[in-house]
Amino acid sequence: MTGTSGLPPPGPPPGRVGVVGSGLIGTSIGLALSVHGIEVLLADVDSEQVKVAEAMGAGQPWHGEPVEHAVIAVPPHAVAGELRRVQRAGLAETVSDVASVKARPIVEAVQAGCDLSMWCPAHPIAGRERGGAASARADLFAERAWVVCPVPHTSPAALAATVAIARTCGAIPVRTTPDRHDTAMAVLSHLPQVVASLLAGATPELGPGELALVGQGFRDATRLADSDPGLWSSILEGNRGPVARRARLLGEELSRLADLLDRAGEQEVVEAVRGLVAGGNAGRALLPLKAGAATQPWAWAWVGVVLADRPGQLGELFATIGAWEINIEDVAAFEHNLDAPAGIVEIAVSPDIVGTLLDRLATAGWTAYRRS
Repeated sequence: MTGTSGLPPPGPPPGRVGVVGSGLIGTSIGLALSVHGIEVLLADVDSEQVKVAEAMGAGQPWHGEPVEHAVIAVPPHAVAGELRRVQRAGLAETVSDVASVKARPIVEAVQAGCDLSMWCPAHPIAGRERGGAASARADLFAERAWVVCPVPHTSPAALAATVAIARTCGAIPVRTTPDRHDTAMAVLSHLPQVVASLLAGATPELGPGELALVGQGFRDATRLADSDPGLWSSILEGNRGPVARRARLLGEELSRLADLLDRAGEQEVVEAVRGLVAGGNAGRALLPLKAGAATQPWAWAWVGVVLADRPGQLGELFATIGAWEINIEDVAAFEHNLDAPAGIVEIAVSPDIVGTLLDRLATAGWTAYRRS
């Protein structure tokens, strides 16, 4: 079961928090907590990262002072070792982590003799393709899911502190099990990283003239290829089974497509490609529009509105729709060519009011359409 049930009610965050690891996530946590007046202490094997994080306002160097809660922001393979170190030194009352793999670090923590009662495994679903303290942002977790995966031994205090940290950082806590987390991440995060890296890795086969033809589609699909190799080697090694299963399934689908393209007739290829793209459309439609929300098989309905190229048009549109007491669930894109006299904004609304919205927009003088 995955969702917001089983979480403690909102409570105050710890007053003093120690963050082990001053990379992108650790420094971003420090920045987010510091904004709320929480004392943050920073530690990292790389002292230069701590200096950068401190200069950015993420906290002060951690010299072993006791804290109420410690966040372990290191790669998956290092979580158990850091947890044991923090516990043996008596540095924190409760601990959480941010690793994108959950089952493996838990097993390693048990093997290391760690006290599981004071630890709540967790993972904020946020990041950037660039790492390090210099890439950190205080709003990195705003409106993002922050998964908490307490084990049976996790104390209520550890769970409550972890959830309070997530909420203070602006995230939406979501509870699930370690195994379900790892299976989901294999599909939603880990395999996409592999695919992006493989796609980008094929570019050396092209010459400079061919590479000049690159479009935005390839850039978007390979954005993750700029990620840190060291971090991802730890993530994929730690989540071998789920990633291997998904990679094998994807490989079978690609092989089936390659066989069709090589040997099938025109109509069979056309039908296969239509099915492939339609399957992708259906999969995208299942994605929740808001962090932490349950999957919605119906999705929202999307309405495109043409905006004249003059100041205040977007604000006027939102104010008009708000006056009709119609809730805008999401805004997908704002397309505007600088040479064109108008642009287009796409908004998501409940499917049952699309007709009413289109009629009212037309009456009010707006050009609008339902996106197919």
